[in-house]
Amino acid sequence: MILEFNSDPAELKNVRQKVEDFCKKNQIKVNILNIKLAIDEAVQNIIRYAYKFDKTKKITIKLEKISGDSFKAEIRDFGQRVPIDQIKHRALDDIKPGGLGVHFIKSISKEMAYEHKDEAGTLLTLVF
Repeated sequence: MILEFNSDPAELKNVRQKVEDFCKKNQIKVNILNIKLAIDEAVQNIIRYAYKFDKTKKITIKLEKISGDSFKAEIRDFGQRVPIDQIKHRALDDIKPGGLGVHFIKSISKEMAYEHKDEAGTLLTLVF
């Protein structure tokens, strides 16, 4: 399944629902709430850092079943690249709002990999 949508935060609810529908339709035995959290955090980071809150840019998510208890999500943006070595969460003992999205994504997924693509953008591959 391929989802394509604009970088508008209002799209996040629809993305979460489609991820849940995909998991249920394909009978993938995963913690759907955690999966939706990880994908939502990844998309929020794209909106914030790659697109600087421009609501008109394209984001795609490719969902692929691997087995009865595993699937892959490829989340692609076409925006400003953040150096891969700078994509990390803040220290957990630094108590303040925000900055834990990458920590949640990494904790929830079995595998997580970033790759810069073509002239612009990043591909985030997550295996759950």
